[in-house]
Amino acid sequence: MLLFVTNLALAGTQSWPTPPENPTVRSNYDGDTLTLDNGDKVRLSWVNTPELKPPEAFGKEARDLTRGLTEGRPVQLILQGENPRDGYGRLLAGIQVDGQNLSIALLEAGLGHVFIIPPERYDVKPLLEAQARAKAAKKGIWTTDHYQGTLHITSFHANAEGDDRQNVNGEYMRVANITEGPVNLIGYKIAKETGLSFDLPDVTIPAGFTVAIHSGRGLDEIDPAKQIVVYLNSDVPIWNNERDRVIIYDKYGKVVDTRDHESKTPTP
Repeated sequence: MLLFVTNLALAGTQSWPTPPENPTVRSNYDGDTLTLDNGDKVRLSWVNTPELKPPEAFGKEARDLTRGLTEGRPVQLILQGENPRDGYGRLLAGIQVDGQNLSIALLEAGLGHVFIIPPERYDVKPLLEAQARAKAAKKGIWTTDHYQGTLHITSFHANAEGDDRQNVNGEYMRVANITEGPVNLIGYKIAKETGLSFDLPDVTIPAGFTVAIHSGRGLDEIDPAKQIVVYLNSDVPIWNNERDRVIIYDKYGKVVDTRDHESKTPTP
């Protein structure tokens, strides 16, 4: 996605401190965002947990599980690549605590779904197996409407920076494959409540991986070794800046997932 690429580029130009070797967790904001004793922020790898703002089902439970397992405890960071930070300086890392992988613990409890943004070197099989067990047991998020389909909208940025007409690709969403197998997007549609819809291309999303979907035009990136990116090929903005809803339909016309956008400061 545009923001993610920009952040990676920014991260490469910053001089961040070396990640700590034996940190202790000071606190956590939610299930996948923690603060270490040296002040470093960590975005937990391989899992996406429900948000607290706006509140999503099982967001508090995910926060509390992470807090109970990590707060005040020494942890091992599992880092990947030469630059383990995003553009905000947060560490992108897995966490091992008392021999337990925190991401897998959250997945086992049904308090998150597998969330992979390439490049990825970690073996995702144990993550997908933990997710499958939680699904079979109908735990946590797997009892809610937003996790009953093949895809889940993890973020929806309907209001692009600046003038939307000059930055159509600033409208984007990130969508995750929440199954344990690949999903091809042929036949899937992105739609507004008004009925306007856009066909998705012949792109396969591996299990647990994500796709960034931009409103404007561009060259699709379909290599799963990189962030998968597709474009809806609209010449004008699609989404309302104040309030809108995106709907994903599968090839049978069934609603897969929806997500709302609402401006915090709507125009009078």
